[in-house]
Amino acid sequence: MKLVFEGDGSFFLPPNQLSTFEHNGKKLHCNVDLLIEDYKGKNADWVNVSEIFNSNSTVNSEYAMKTDVSNPIIVVRFDDGTYETLDGNHRLYRAAHEEQSQIKAHILNESELNKYIMD
Repeated sequence: MKLVFEGDGSFFLPPNQLSTFEHNGKKLHCNVDLLIEDYKGKNADWVNVSEIFNSNSTVNSEYAMKTDVSNPIIVVRFDDGTYETLDGNHRLYRAAHEEQSQIKAHILNESELNKYIMD
């Protein structure tokens, strides 16, 4: 892993896992390593797969079908009611394709997500 140098002379060590997605026309970069660490060992809620699965998401389907869906995923529920999967896209894909009705998930609200945004 390499240090990233900013134009102002500052630098940082980027996370191993970075989730990049767009919401309301703005590209967001989320530190997934920190998210996973913060939610490790916490109780997760059961959520309906059909509510959060995006059939347009692209994942390695062969790998996805080998993942352990008993591990909770991490999603954000935006104020407009939409969801974004921050960690667990492959597990969610498997759950959807095996027609599971629910999956365990840690659900952040939009303001909780701000702690993990790297912009």
